[in-house]
Amino acid sequence: MIEQAKGIIMAQYRCEPEEAFDLLRRVSQRTNVKVRELAAQIVEHVASCDDHGNVTPITLGARIYQRPGTHARLPAGWN
Repeated sequence: MIEQAKGIIMAQYRCEPEEAFDLLRRVSQRTNVKVRELAAQIVEHVASCDDHGNVTPITLGARIYQRPGTHARLPAGWN
């Protein structure tokens, strides 16, 4: 599931695999959400999306699993 989410991020942000995983890891740490849960949410959203031309922002997964009092933010330059 993590590899699929990395592929989605790579397609969306046009980045390398290492950068995609680093983004997953950073959002995971900032939101206190496990990487595998974040990845699963991203993949699920893309799979269920009617518009196959657009992929979800990584923050979608973080928002759904986000703990109260935390705020998901993309690293600088990733918006």
